[in-house]
Amino acid sequence: MRLLTTGLLAGAALLSLASCNKPAPAAGGAGQTASAAPAAPAPGPISLGSLPRRKPGLWRQTLAMEGVSEAMPATELCTDAESEAKMSLLSQQMRRGQCAPPQLTRNLDGSISFNTSCDMGPEGKVVSTGTVSGDFNSAFKMVIDSTHTGAPVAAANGEHKMTMTSTWLGPCQPGEKGGDMIMPDGRKINFTDAG
Repeated sequence: MRLLTTGLLAGAALLSLASCNKPAPAAGGAGQTASAAPAAPAPGPISLGSLPRRKPGLWRQTLAMEGVSEAMPATELCTDAESEAKMSLLSQQMRRGQCAPPQLTRNLDGSISFNTSCDMGPEGKVVSTGTVSGDFNSAFKMVIDSTHTGAPVAAANGEHKMTMTSTWLGPCQPGEKGGDMIMPDGRKINFTDAG
């Protein structure tokens, strides 16, 4: 359970990374020329504020932790433009004072590498590196390697590898609103209501 909590905290700390996407490919026929094709984003350092948002709708998210045989149940997240902006701001506020600004780099293949460090006070320190890759309009994957030191529970300390996959399912369901996370038992938690 402690590892699940650590995974969820790491996911929350990187929430705005998970909300990035690539521009949708331009519609066009076989007659489209190379000069009319959209330019690929340039590799190199990028800022958190320059990342676009993920496609609005319902996303299914799974989290797997290396060394943990028990499968973690999938959750669903309903997103829209307003909730994406609020969740990105919430993530930045959560990190303020606890985490150094993340260093982000766009790679040649379009994936994004990141590293960040967080001082969680009595809960210890966490240094994380990883990559976010995929077609962020339909599916993406985030791989996070974290080293936790100084945690009061010895099992939380050490190196942990987590993989989060997120797949777009379609429009949000009736009764769902942007920011709703739907738990496996059907409960909803909205991340934007308090903001």
